[in-house]
Amino acid sequence: MIILVAVSATVSAQAPGDMALARELSDSRTRAKAVADIVASNGSTLPLLLVWAQAPPADVDQHELDIGLADVFGELKTKEAIPFLVGNIGLRRDHRVNVWLKTPGAIEKELPAAAALIRIGPEGAKAVIQAYWQPMLAEDRAAAIFVVTKTVEASPNAVPEARGFLQSALAHLRIDRLLAEEGLEGLDRKN
Repeated sequence: MIILVAVSATVSAQAPGDMALARELSDSRTRAKAVADIVASNGSTLPLLLVWAQAPPADVDQHELDIGLADVFGELKTKEAIPFLVGNIGLRRDHRVNVWLKTPGAIEKELPAAAALIRIGPEGAKAVIQAYWQPMLAEDRAAAIFVVTKTVEASPNAVPEARGFLQSALAHLRIDRLLAEEGLEGLDRKN
C-alpha cells in the first residue's frame, strides 16, 4: 500500500522535463537520441524510468514507451528492470513483422525486452527460466527460449540450469507437435 502511494506521488509530481523525456522515449523518431542521452548521463533518470515501468505517464503511448524503456534498460544492463523485461519479453517494435522468420540479430532488434535480457546476461536468463512455466503466450515462450539460448551462447557455463530448461522446453514442444499431428491425422481419416 505504501509503495503504491509512493509510486502515485512520484508519477503525479513529475516535472515538465520528465514528460518531455517520456514523449521522446515513446516516439520512434526521437527514441535513439533519448536513449543515448540517458546512457550518457550514467542513468541519472533510472529511478524515474523504473517507476514508469510500473506506472507509465498517462499522456504517452504505453507500447512505444515500453520499447524505449526496454532499450534503456538493455543499454544500462539494469538488473532492477528484469521483472518488467520478463513481463514484456514478447514486446515487438512492429507487429506486422513475422519475427521468427528472421536472423537472430534481426530477432533481437525486433524484440527489445528480449534483447535487454540478453544484454543483462545470466541473471536475465535465470529469471526467464523461472517465468517460463507460468502462464505465458506461445510467442513469449519462444522469446524466452531465444533469450536463454543467446545468453548461454555468450556465457556457456553461467546458467547451469539452461540445459535442463531447454531439454524440458523441447520435450513439451514435441508433445504439442505429436498431439497436433494426431489431430490432423484424425481429421484426414474422417474425410
